[in-house]
Amino acid sequence: MRTKIEIEKLLDDFFHNRIPVGYLEEAIRVLAEKPESVDIDQLMREHWREKSTLKMPNEKEFNVLLDNIHHRINLIEENKIRTLPGKRELKGKYVKMIHKLTRVAAVLFIPLLVSSLLYFTKQINRNKETKSISYSEIYTPMAAKTKFMLPDSTKVWLNSGSTLKYPSSFTGKTREVSLTGEGYFEVSENPELPFVVKTAKIDVTALGTSFNVMAYPEDCKVKTTLVTGQVKVDKISTGTSLYLKPSYQVVLDTNTGKMIVSQVDTRFYTSWKDGKLIFRNEPLEYVVYQLQRWFNCTIYIEDEGLRKFRYTGCIEMETLRELLELINITTPVQSTYNQETREIWLEPK
Repeated sequence: MRTKIEIEKLLDDFFHNRIPVGYLEEAIRVLAEKPESVDIDQLMREHWREKSTLKMPNEKEFNVLLDNIHHRINLIEENKIRTLPGKRELKGKYVKMIHKLTRVAAVLFIPLLVSSLLYFTKQINRNKETKSISYSEIYTPMAAKTKFMLPDSTKVWLNSGSTLKYPSSFTGKTREVSLTGEGYFEVSENPELPFVVKTAKIDVTALGTSFNVMAYPEDCKVKTTLVTGQVKVDKISTGTSLYLKPSYQVVLDTNTGKMIVSQVDTRFYTSWKDGKLIFRNEPLEYVVYQLQRWFNCTIYIEDEGLRKFRYTGCIEMETLRELLELINITTPVQSTYNQETREIWLEPK
């Protein structure tokens, strides 16, 4: 049993992101089995007081903050956690601890921790004939980005509101993962085992390659952008296939079914993984579409003429309020911001 000092040190490491993802499960287990004399809630609130410039939230405010910041994060309920060994009582403590840690990590804007905790709550076991295959699912909340490594050493970046499902180990003749949303992949080379990213509309196959796939279910366009190597893109509905060379992109229009290939500057489609949004002469309507996911907010364009206004710029470290001030100064657009609902209205000056 750990002492209070050891528990305090563990919490401090947790909220400073000093615990490797591979050790998070053990860290959570230690916290769940803490001595009765250690008040985890109090320690978390003390951490909040030290690290946050905001006023100390009460229980209701905690929930409102989470609702605004991460678009109603809902952890998987206890009966879906299949991989935890031990008694039901321990599982209950484990789940409660994940809930507590996720709440504070989200409010303090530690997206990797939030995603990692969601990872532990989304272990999926599936029986296939006599073999048991364990699948993991990582979800990146709105206004967050996540980087992690797959079992084959492939590096993955997930953009806001995206989910990746993959097996605990790759077996068979391919390495298959399922993507909803947007992901960037640096595939570990293995000519004997092609790497396949499956989405609702297309499959992207690679050997040793860097590429970006944007496939949000609500979008009418699915984009694959190749940075290095070569990929094969298969249109699921027709079986049509095409190959991409570096610096080329294929866009599938889900309304018409057409696939269009063009040469592009890949920076504009991959910079999100480095914490940047780059726009070059883009319609305001497209810029707004990107910003809503980036900041987890809702933006309304009050004037139809503004939708086609062209915007050029780079967003990196700016907060939402700083960005709105920048837009007010550098464009013919003025904004109104409701901080409680995270709604923004844009109109001509």
